Amino acid sequence: MPKFHFKLVDTRIVSDHGVHDLADETAAQIEAIKLARSLRETRPELAGRNCSISVVDEHGRGVCIIPVDDF
Repeated sequence: MPKFHFKLVDTRIVSDHGVHDLADETAAQIEAIKLARSLRETRPELAGRNCSISVVDEHGRGVCIIPVDDF
């Protein structure tokens, strides 16, 4: 199974949310949306700070960027 790296970013990396073994890029995007929703609920101070969840694959290629403010 491919590995995907999840990070909370604004203009820099704010925190690392680990490496996840997921079936494919679609599964990684779904997981990033879930993480963005969870962070929006549990860390309301992130609202309006242009924070996003950045996902890259095991080869360092960008998969998606999910803005926390959108959820």
